[in-house]
Amino acid sequence: MHYLEFPQLQPLRPFILDPKISEIMINGLSRFFVERSGKMIELEPVYNVQAKLDAAVEALVGLSGRAVNMRTPFVDFRLPDGSRVNVVVRPIALEGPVITIRRASRDLQDIEDIVARGTLTDQMSEFLQACVKARINIVFSGGTGSGKTTLLGLLGVTIPDHERIVVIEDTAELVFRQSNVVRMECRPPTVEGTAAITLSDLLKNSLRMRPTRIVLGEVRGDEAFDLLSAMSSGHEGGFAVLHASSPEQAVARLALMVLGRGLSYPLWAIQQQIASAIDLIVQHVQLADGARRVSHIAAVQGAGEGQVILEDLYRFEQLGADPDGRISGRFVTTGVIPHWFPKLRRACGPSVDSLLQPMSTRPIVGTAPPPAQSAPPPDARRSERPEARRR
Repeated sequence: MHYLEFPQLQPLRPFILDPKISEIMINGLSRFFVERSGKMIELEPVYNVQAKLDAAVEALVGLSGRAVNMRTPFVDFRLPDGSRVNVVVRPIALEGPVITIRRASRDLQDIEDIVARGTLTDQMSEFLQACVKARINIVFSGGTGSGKTTLLGLLGVTIPDHERIVVIEDTAELVFRQSNVVRMECRPPTVEGTAAITLSDLLKNSLRMRPTRIVLGEVRGDEAFDLLSAMSSGHEGGFAVLHASSPEQAVARLALMVLGRGLSYPLWAIQQQIASAIDLIVQHVQLADGARRVSHIAAVQGAGEGQVILEDLYRFEQLGADPDGRISGRFVTTGVIPHWFPKLRRACGPSVDSLLQPMSTRPIVGTAPPPAQSAPPPDARRSERPEARRR
């Protein structure tokens, strides 16, 4: 029996099946919201009787084999179709049960699909796929719902089938098509507060599993140190997701998470570790009109003077908005060459040279073209780093 056939969940069926809806949010009995085509919309509540809402909570949580009650008033889990669910109940949720469902996307099959949506350009897509082939360590950074995990999953499809991929997540979401894939999921503590299995536990264990690629669904605590140690000690080509508002903030958050572990390392040593472990930060943003863009692809160029040096290889520049409120913008290739470019060229050949040639695209949304700009001279490709960002 499909879970949507449960009587308690019938009111949610049309929203879960609607391909334009990415999030479903029930805020107690009085408020019901969906995110449709990138915009938050309030609709009439689907549950107007407390007993029916409580029954829906029980039906959803029962699918996961977990429990939610006064002792454990919130829970994360996944539905059989891959959608992620968060449920919060009293006494934490003051207005009654709160249900948040992030639908699993079925309409994005490969990276060309998000190129067609304007999330990034063909040139950026080819560059990122070359980085995967060259085993570059990549962090996908951005806010909630900005498209980090989606791009990671689509790039993961390009990992060669002969590699052994270990995927570690708090709540399983990523699906890889390769044959030699190990998926591991955290285990929450029991009601007594024991027997939890954390991301850090799984990451440490993964190093004994002969991985050729380690994929960490989200970095948020102690596992940051283990991830940096693994990436800087020979485990190349790893992916990780991080919540941060910019590449600089991603670096700062990694440093704070390592410091928060209580290790007696000076900040400069942690920054050196970050610079030796992370090669590339792919920053995502959801614009005011709901569109998702890769706002920066930034190379980690090293560390010096107690700072991590970041330089944009690509960035998205906002130009304005059209009369309908849609954001107009263009992607710019800066011409900066990352210090690990020789590794990329050895893996992919001289064809990658053109991917970093300085250029800008025509506006992808909007009504007016941008002012004409001349391309930087060819020798500008090897940056003197006047605009290098240090964190």
